[in-house]
Amino acid sequence: MFNTVRLLLKNAAVPDFASGFVDDKEELLRHRTALIKLHRFRPELAAKADVVLTSHRDLRDVAASANRIFHTEFSTVPMNGWVKEHVKWAQFAAYDLHYEQLLVDRLSEVKKIAASLRLSQQTLDQLPYEAILREVEGEKFVKKVSDSTPHDTVNLMHKGHITDGRHGSWKTLLPEDFVAAVEKEFRGWMVGKGYLTPHLGVGR
Repeated sequence: MFNTVRLLLKNAAVPDFASGFVDDKEELLRHRTALIKLHRFRPELAAKADVVLTSHRDLRDVAASANRIFHTEFSTVPMNGWVKEHVKWAQFAAYDLHYEQLLVDRLSEVKKIAASLRLSQQTLDQLPYEAILREVEGEKFVKKVSDSTPHDTVNLMHKGHITDGRHGSWKTLLPEDFVAAVEKEFRGWMVGKGYLTPHLGVGR
C-alpha cells in the first residue's frame, strides 16, 4: 500500500511531497504533501489527514508471515491489537484494501487506490498505472537508514520483507490448535471480511 501510494503521488507530481514512517512525522508534516506509514491508531493524525488508507489480510496469513519474518510465537494476544487498530483506522479510511483481491487483479486495485487520493480526474486519467505497478512489484530492500532503523531509505522495506505472499500459505505452517484459537477468537471480524463463512465455520 505505502509504495503504491508513494509512486502514485510521485507520478501525479503533487507539490512538496515527502514520505516516511510515523517516527519522522514532525519533519514530514512540514511538507505540503506528506505520506505517513503507521500501524497504531493515532487519533490526532486521523483527524488531521486528508486521506486515510488501510488494508487487511486473512489473520492466519498475517500470523504466518509474522512468524516467518520475525519468528514470533503463535499467540492470539498480539493479534487482538492488530484487529483493534485496524477497526479504529478503518472508520476513517477512504479505501480499505482487501489484500487477497490485490492478488487477483493488481491493476484494478492500484486504480482504486489512486481514485481515493483526491486527485483531479485529469491527473487520474494520465497516470501510468501499468508502469507504476511494475515499479511497485520490483521494489526491494536496498539501503538501510541505520542499524537502529534497518529499513530501506525510500520504500521502507526491510531485509526479508517479502516471504510468501500467497493467500492460504498459513496452512503449511500454523499448528491446528492455534488456527482453531484464531478462528474462534476473531470469528466476527473474519466472517465480516469473508475469511470464515457464518454457518459452515471455515472459509479456506
